[in-house]
Amino acid sequence: MSQPDTIITARSPRVIDKIIARHFDERGHFWLIPEGDDDFQMAVQMVSNDPDNRRFMIDQPKEIPLRHLKAAGRIRVQAIIDQLVSWFYVDHLKEKVEGADRYFEVPYPAQIDRLQRRNVFRVRIPPDVIGVVEFFQPTTSTLWVGRIEDLSAGGCAISLRPEQAVGLDLGVQLSPVKLAIDGFADLSVSLVIRNQRIVSPAELIFGAEFVDLGPLESQQLDRAVMRLQRLMIG
Repeated sequence: MSQPDTIITARSPRVIDKIIARHFDERGHFWLIPEGDDDFQMAVQMVSNDPDNRRFMIDQPKEIPLRHLKAAGRIRVQAIIDQLVSWFYVDHLKEKVEGADRYFEVPYPAQIDRLQRRNVFRVRIPPDVIGVVEFFQPTTSTLWVGRIEDLSAGGCAISLRPEQAVGLDLGVQLSPVKLAIDGFADLSVSLVIRNQRIVSPAELIFGAEFVDLGPLESQQLDRAVMRLQRLMIG
């Protein structure tokens, strides 16, 4: 693990209560990941929180992933909370049925591990992973492909040649933009140029912010960031 990457552990019940309460207030979701099987990651919505009894409920996934989770042993419950990748483990998921609705009831954990980074949310794309954006240049409508340098849940840094950067002034919105990171993400987004810097005469880096993200796009970006961060610390 590099120096900026530090796992901090929350053990105070009061701190854990506040972390979970904030996530519920933000209508957060969790990823359920069987231990040792990071390729299986199922997103579920947090639907209720019972701080008095220190437990919360999450939606059950559909039948096929549900069978996989039930067959698994220990499960990592993971989310991005306060802009930190946060996780804890449960030995089993307790089912709760309310009429036609089915949920999992999850007790508050004894501890929550959190990945503290100097640049919260921002992960560099490894050199062996191909990450690109495709967009139409705003003044000529030419289709360009730029390389993604890093990714966060809220934006990305894009490497471009000078001829690709014409018309990309601060505040310019690009839509639609195809964002693809091999094995991690493949989606269409809208983004706004927020900053730029010159790396060399042949390369510029643009900082872009995602705007108007839908819940599915946000989930896919969250998942990509979490998986890339775990790849870096693994």
